[in-house]
Amino acid sequence: MRFLRHRLAGVSVALAAAAFLVGTALPAQAAVERGPAPTGLLSNGKPCATGDSRPYVLTTTPTLAAVQTHPNAGLQMLTSTFSWWPVGGSPNETDTVSRLSGNPATVSATIPADRLTDGASYAWKARTFDGTHFSPWSDRCEFTVDMTPPPAPGGVTSDDYPVGRPSGGTGVAGVFEIVPPASQAEDVVAYAYTLDSGVVGGETVPARAGDHGASVTVTPTHDGPNRLFVRSKDRAGRLSTPFTYTFSVRAPAGAAAEWTFEEPGGDAVDVRHGNTAVLSGGATRTGGRSDVGEALSLNGTSAFAATSGPVLAPDPDTQAMTPVRTDRTFTVTARVKLAATGGDDVAAVSADGTRTSAYVLGYSGSTGRWTFRLAGSDIDDPASAIVSSDAAPEAGRWTHLAGVYDSATRQLRLYVNGVQQSATATLTGGFDATGPVALGRAKAAGAAAGFLGGAVDDVRVYGYAETAANLAAFAAPLPPRISFPEGSTVPAGGRLTVRFDAGDDTNVTKFRYSVDGLALEREISALEGSATVTIDPGAAGRRTIFAAAEDDGGRRSPLTQGDYTVKSVIRVSGTVWDVDTFIPVEGATVTLEPGGLSMVTGPDGAYDFTGFPEGHYTLSAVKDGACPLSGSIELDISGELLGTDVFVVRPSDDSGSPTCVP
Repeated sequence: MRFLRHRLAGVSVALAAAAFLVGTALPAQAAVERGPAPTGLLSNGKPCATGDSRPYVLTTTPTLAAVQTHPNAGLQMLTSTFSWWPVGGSPNETDTVSRLSGNPATVSATIPADRLTDGASYAWKARTFDGTHFSPWSDRCEFTVDMTPPPAPGGVTSDDYPVGRPSGGTGVAGVFEIVPPASQAEDVVAYAYTLDSGVVGGETVPARAGDHGASVTVTPTHDGPNRLFVRSKDRAGRLSTPFTYTFSVRAPAGAAAEWTFEEPGGDAVDVRHGNTAVLSGGATRTGGRSDVGEALSLNGTSAFAATSGPVLAPDPDTQAMTPVRTDRTFTVTARVKLAATGGDDVAAVSADGTRTSAYVLGYSGSTGRWTFRLAGSDIDDPASAIVSSDAAPEAGRWTHLAGVYDSATRQLRLYVNGVQQSATATLTGGFDATGPVALGRAKAAGAAAGFLGGAVDDVRVYGYAETAANLAAFAAPLPPRISFPEGSTVPAGGRLTVRFDAGDDTNVTKFRYSVDGLALEREISALEGSATVTIDPGAAGRRTIFAAAEDDGGRRSPLTQGDYTVKSVIRVSGTVWDVDTFIPVEGATVTLEPGGLSMVTGPDGAYDFTGFPEGHYTLSAVKDGACPLSGSIELDISGELLGTDVFVVRPSDDSGSPTCVP
């Protein structure tokens, strides 16, 4: 009779579940309390809301969650069902998912794949079944599925900092007009922007209601090339790919000339004041110290680039274009990579007089040192003041050089990779060169000489003595490139492989990095400008690794970042219950297939499996003995399932009668 009563109870539960799906009520039973509607409703972790306040979910398989309760504390097994439908539609019997859990308990269920449409809005409710009665329906919640990032901004313009000529200055604010995307501009609610940093995020400015564009005021913190990164931001908080606006900022006094060699081809454009350097003798472009930059390639026999005359820059008072004199204070800088050491003296940068170069920044093959030299007079074999580097250069390695001449003291200073060298020299005489500034050659006895073999990049000429601090900053490495050789998605508890790459900058000796913070407390040594490290990726979710390159002089690059995703470790757990006694089953073998995960329950009947991939599984429990128990359920697992219980029964014959008695 006991078995029959349990069988009838099972039929009652089945009828109740069927009535739940069609929305009909079962006959009331006396003295049975009806549980309250679920509370604490969350749409993929976001609070319940409707209408214009409805949240956006960035997945087609969001998780719906609620808190289920019942006033009868003896009812420990409750089932909550979540029902969803398109906004404007009606609930249906198909779009539901149920989960069994305790009392009280937070219960959650993930909407299966291929049931929701990107861009559509959905409503949902939940209610709880206690085995006899349904609770009332919960409040209505809504969400919108958004899987598509917004389009990038259509462009950026600025009257204060236009493209093509240096403008403004360090600390001088400028207004930048953000052009909305050509299509889907109505999806953009704001723009995120950063200056000189590819780090995602930064400041935001709301989009205008009328044309969906925006204006932002930005204050440059340094002279030279600046880059404004702007991303569109939609209502879901998604960011587009960046639009990059590159502009040049005039220094306090202004570099008189600057050649970066970043043009797609042709002659080298002075990004400061139009002092174009014409390429001659087979000069071409080659890769710079980063894997995206360009440099001037020189063959060591005939190749060079030169202006048509002395470097011209606006007079700070009259604004008239005025030559930078070589018999007054000036600074010249260049980044140089020698193809080979030894041999003849060669020039990275020089200024032509009639018979000789007024100055030469370059390398002396006879001494094996970097040098900065000024001639005492414009004759074929002049007496010269020379400053040499403390150490010999290495072939094939980028080195930042700076020569400073102070006409007040008549002293020469040489900086190598931002460090002032120990030697100084005092010039006797000197003259003002009225000829071209040459890149990659010098002049001696009235003829071209000292052709450099290798590459030159980032050449600047100043009509004043640049500060030591700025020269050190110029020598700092570029931000490293971050990549993930084994992929940017890793399971929680796994290991993530990260590669840092400084391109062709072999001055970099280490990389400093940190996860989800800017402390850069970890470091790894670089080998030929790169390094690979394996790290604990951290908790599940989208994570960020920040990094900077550091060279042999301790100079650190600006910060950069790389994003990766940590997937949740799949977990399913619950209890094995005896259907007849509703007592946890000790000693049951619980198996999850495929995969062969297996364990034996303890006195509490509990099981717990983790660390397996998403998919369809059969969860079964068996206890052998004179009167064995067995049961199984089918599961589609795409996330953590807690409180997933297995009910086991004894064998029965065709009539449903038990074949054994415990």
